Parts: sequence; C-alpha cells; structure tokens
Amino acid sequence: MRTDKLSMRMLPRLWRHWTHPRQRVSKYFPEEVLQQLTTHIANSEQRHTGQLRFVIESRINTASLCHHTTPRQRAQYWFNNLGIWDTSARCGVLVYVLFADRAVEIIADRGIDACVSAAQWQEICTHILTAFHQQNYVDGLSRGLEELTDLLVQYFPRTQAGRNELADDVILR
Repeated sequence: MRTDKLSMRMLPRLWRHWTHPRQRVSKYFPEEVLQQLTTHIANSEQRHTGQLRFVIESRINTASLCHHTTPRQRAQYWFNNLGIWDTSARCGVLVYVLFADRAVEIIADRGIDACVSAAQWQEICTHILTAFHQQNYVDGLSRGLEELTDLLVQYFPRTQAGRNELADDVILR
C-alpha cells in the first residue's frame, strides 16, 4: 500500500522530467545565448577572485528520480564533479538549474559561504525563479550573475591579475 501511494506521488515529477528533454529546454538557451552568458561570467571573474559555474539541466534520469534525488543533491553532484570545491581561495560558486523541477540551487565553497548568509543565497535563487516564472530565462540568470558578482566583489575583490581556475562555459544538459 505504501509503495502505491509513493509511486502516485512521484507520477507528476516523473511526468515533468519525461516531458522536458534537452531539445525543449535548449530553445530557451540557444548557443548564442550560452556564449553571451559565458562571456558575462568571464567578465565577472575579472572583478573578483571567485570562480563561477552555471549548469542548466533539463531533467534527471528515471533512476535518479526513483531514488528521490533532490535538486540540491544533483547540484552537489555537479559541484563535486566540476571541482568547484577545489579553488585556491575556496570561493567557487555553482548556480544549478533543474528545469523540470523548476528549481534553482546555489552551492558555494566554504570560503565564500562563510561570508554570505543562507538568506542571501536564497534571495538570489528567488530572483532567478521569479524571472523564470515570467519566462525571462536569460534575464533571470543574468540578474543572478550580477548579484553573485556584487557579493564576490565585496568579499573576494580582485587586486591583481590571477588565473582562471575553472572553465566559464555554461553547461546545458
């Protein structure tokens, strides 16, 4: 009986993920838009020593859904997989979008996370999601990037030339 209830609760989430293939999401983020966002990330990193990564995932696989993988857990996977935790100043930040779940997560390394409150991270996520609800996807990510840049400039300003420790490209899956 419990399994039936559980699977019935999972059906809407499964359906959302099955109906959000990458091709559907990529119409909101065509290659030229991804390149613009990548350029904005690179320009942002000229102003601070933080390292920013953006991952937009259209959906996750059925096995992960059946294991009740949350957007936060998936964001943590990407944070670890991309080595964002391994920057020299511990100021790497991941902005993760799980399109099918209409979720935005920010995972920050311990250096910057110690300076920024959970409420501030949540506020940035809320601003991005608000724009997404109005179908202003690129504007939402751009605004989020501006807010992250302001925080990183405040706590980790660039005082001299430095190296780019992580790629700037936006990952769309």
